[in-house]
Amino acid sequence: MRERLTFSFILLTVLLLLAAGVVRSYTLRDLIRERESAHVHQEVVLIQEIVADRQRSGGSIDEAFLASLVGGDSRLEYAPEGSTSTVVRGSSYDGTDDPSEDLSATSEVYGGTVTVSQSPEVVKDILTRDVGSLVVLFLLIAIVAGLIGFLISRALSAPFRQLAVAAAALGRGRFDLDLPRSRIPEARALSQALATSAGQLEDRLRRERDFAEQASHMLRSPLTGLRLELEDLTLRDDIPEDAKLGARRGMGSVDEMNAVAGELVQLSRSGSLVEGAEMPLVELATQLAQRWADRLSARDRVLTASAEGDLTLTYTPGPVEHVLDLVLAEVVRRGTGAVRIVFQGQDGGHLRVKVSADGRPAGKSRGAGPGTAVELEPRLDQARTVVEALGGRISGDDPARGLEVLLPRR
Repeated sequence: MRERLTFSFILLTVLLLLAAGVVRSYTLRDLIRERESAHVHQEVVLIQEIVADRQRSGGSIDEAFLASLVGGDSRLEYAPEGSTSTVVRGSSYDGTDDPSEDLSATSEVYGGTVTVSQSPEVVKDILTRDVGSLVVLFLLIAIVAGLIGFLISRALSAPFRQLAVAAAALGRGRFDLDLPRSRIPEARALSQALATSAGQLEDRLRRERDFAEQASHMLRSPLTGLRLELEDLTLRDDIPEDAKLGARRGMGSVDEMNAVAGELVQLSRSGSLVEGAEMPLVELATQLAQRWADRLSARDRVLTASAEGDLTLTYTPGPVEHVLDLVLAEVVRRGTGAVRIVFQGQDGGHLRVKVSADGRPAGKSRGAGPGTAVELEPRLDQARTVVEALGGRISGDDPARGLEVLLPRR
């Protein structure tokens, strides 16, 4: 987008310059023609005075005399009354030899007329004399237009690039979108649409979690109570054997219903958060480790990571990125040494991430003062809130002692 905007700005500037140049060339052509016509008129007046002086002094008006008066690009014609005209031409004259078609001026002298003419091509020559300079000027203007266009296009495309990154993050299942604050109406509309979509997805996730918890409680609690009642019947001595046998069969049916309820709850929790965004554990661990290794290397800190368990399990990357960004940001601020991350894909599909770091005790960060722990705590609390919304949990409070994040497969 930025390249297209820059090219469009340069093209528009060049086209406007060309249009202005064409209009200006027509204006200049008329101005130059008027100036050259005035010059020819002044020249013929001067020659008329010289010829008149020559006549008064008794000199002859011959071709040699006229040749001394004609300019290099002019044509001079002396036409005495009742006699043949005398015509002389300058060395660079390339006109038509017809004064009616050239730039010409005529003046009367005693016994005849004097006509001076120039080729109309002199106007074209003057216009095209500085073509090289105009080309260089156009190139300089194009370069300046390109620089200005690049800066303008960069400013215009910045919110849309940020929106593209936010859309990609939402497609990975991440809801903490970094949306631009722009005065461009289209960018504001897209930001609002992405924020609404993120809120709707997050609300859907929260409602599904609440449904799973409520369903688990409302289905299993009565079934467990019923099974205990049936089991109590099988232990009573005053109940016939056929009734006890029926109670045992009822206990089996209750166990089957309990298992089905558990499978339904597990199915609701294990569904994909964003269809098609799943990523294998090994790829997810590699990307997250590489990104944070680059950030930590800027602080002269080392990050090591490993992936264990079932590496073929797939997870929606957005929630994992969000949680680890919050946790690792806390680790960076509260520690000074190396950081270790262990990704473990468990048999049930859950993802367990262990984060540890060599650092100071909780609440003592580099350059920390009184109240720093209170300022740092909300970041970890925010991570706990996100994890709980996903149906997981965070164990531990201090990165130096280790933090453990447990997330469902989705």
